[in-house]
Amino acid sequence: MNDLPSYSSIDTDDNNQTHRQVPFQFHGEAGAFFRIWIVNLCLTIITLGIYSAWAKVRTQQYFYGNTTLDGSSFEYTATPIQILKGRLLALGLFILYQLITALMPVLALPLMLAAALLLPWIITRAMMFRHYNTRYRGIRFGFDGSYLQAMLAYVLLPLASAFTAGILYPYAACLQQRWLANHSRFGTSAFSAALSAGSFYAIYLSALGLVITTLIMFFVLQFAVPTLIPFMPLILLPFYFMAYAYVRVKVINLTLNQAHLSTHRFHSTMETLPYLWILCSNTLAILFTFGLAYPWTCIRSARYRARCTSVLVTGDMDRFIQQTYADQQAFGEELGDALDLELGV
Repeated sequence: MNDLPSYSSIDTDDNNQTHRQVPFQFHGEAGAFFRIWIVNLCLTIITLGIYSAWAKVRTQQYFYGNTTLDGSSFEYTATPIQILKGRLLALGLFILYQLITALMPVLALPLMLAAALLLPWIITRAMMFRHYNTRYRGIRFGFDGSYLQAMLAYVLLPLASAFTAGILYPYAACLQQRWLANHSRFGTSAFSAALSAGSFYAIYLSALGLVITTLIMFFVLQFAVPTLIPFMPLILLPFYFMAYAYVRVKVINLTLNQAHLSTHRFHSTMETLPYLWILCSNTLAILFTFGLAYPWTCIRSARYRARCTSVLVTGDMDRFIQQTYADQQAFGEELGDALDLELGV
């Protein structure tokens, strides 16, 4: 496989700034990842789950290290102990919840409300941890989203959508993506994405139209061919997969195509049918191999995402990286000690 980055769409504007499209590339192989995965699985079972923290680090390091942009790979810098502490804390809270609700069922609702209040903190903490432990060319990513913003996007609006027959859900999805994009940074350079609620409503209404069409087909077939009724779940399943794939692809494309980092833009060209094929064939491969095809499906998915994603670079990328690195060094990395928990969102 050619490890050299490929470029396209090189041109200049009136200010003599060069523009080039730099694609992401993924170089992972199913055989190599299978060896990592099977060892991780066996050791996780033998250690009753304790090794899962080390397994996650090995997996993330493999995928990050095999993802390149402009000839340089990404790095995952978290340590297993950091992840293990977070998982033990999450497990402890879960066990405590089960014990309290079993002994005093009357406390179940208050504890659920407490969990709802805790969820935005968990999400914010997880995003800070994930970004801080992602590095490219020696520069760490960062995340500065707040608890109140996460509460609105991940708790209050989803709850409100449940009481409005889902009418507010596209707005909640828009706010979530906007929160994730506009509070991420690369070194000291902030990402931005001008995402409108109207675009999300268009996506979800189109998916709803597909679901309604599927239901109409169900009733028509039910009366026209009664013998197919027992097989309807199997017949309808691909259509619901189609609705999921459509929403997933459109949201990813919309978010990335609106995202900027300084003068640089992102570009995503994922398509619904190829993604649907990967999704369905991956699911069938895992089922028919009793899970042994899981590493192969992960590699396929990562390769497709990388192939469809690129950065539209404006000006000198190396100069931007050098300046960002210098700014980061001046900013410092004091936050590292405060981000030592990963709570598995």
